[in-house]
Amino acid sequence: MSVSVIAGLGNPGKSYQETRHNLGFRVMDAYASAQGLTWKEDGKLLCSLAALKRGPRTFHFVKPDTFVNLSGDSLQKVSRYYKIPAEEVTVIYDDANLEFGRLKINQEGGPGGHNGVEDVIRKLGSNFTRFRIGIGSKYPHEIDLADFVLGKFTKTEADVIKNQMDTYHQAMELLLSRGPTIAMNQFNQRKSKHDADKTHL
Repeated sequence: MSVSVIAGLGNPGKSYQETRHNLGFRVMDAYASAQGLTWKEDGKLLCSLAALKRGPRTFHFVKPDTFVNLSGDSLQKVSRYYKIPAEEVTVIYDDANLEFGRLKINQEGGPGGHNGVEDVIRKLGSNFTRFRIGIGSKYPHEIDLADFVLGKFTKTEADVIKNQMDTYHQAMELLLSRGPTIAMNQFNQRKSKHDADKTHL
């Protein structure tokens, strides 16, 4: 199975840029910048698009212009326009069910409380690849999950994400070149640098 579309989830607008829920956008922006890609707005497809050409293949990078909860609207349009099945779509997003900084790639599963992923499943189907990046359990415990994911990273958390970015991008490269199964086998067993550091405390 190959990958043709990689989409990052997030909310549009400067006020959301540094929030946990925009981690998908952050990873996509950093990768696009490293590759020298340029984002272009596409009103009909409800997203910003960038294209990466490698040999005969073109990979489409997508940032929906809708709010997170309606991410499926854009991905459904992109999939239909380029005639790309859900099996060739990868979605990058924040996951409060994973340890902070950890990466896990899955080809199946439910939304896990993520409303954007739930919308993608509803409108695109469930056969896409999940590129999950852990933001840890909500804290303080009594905070509403929506408030937690719309909150900003602490400086320590932001530093961890920055240090992990190379790992996320290596996984993206493997997804593009070898497909989800091999990427899963190589990266799902890895601990994040954050987890590794904790073992020495």
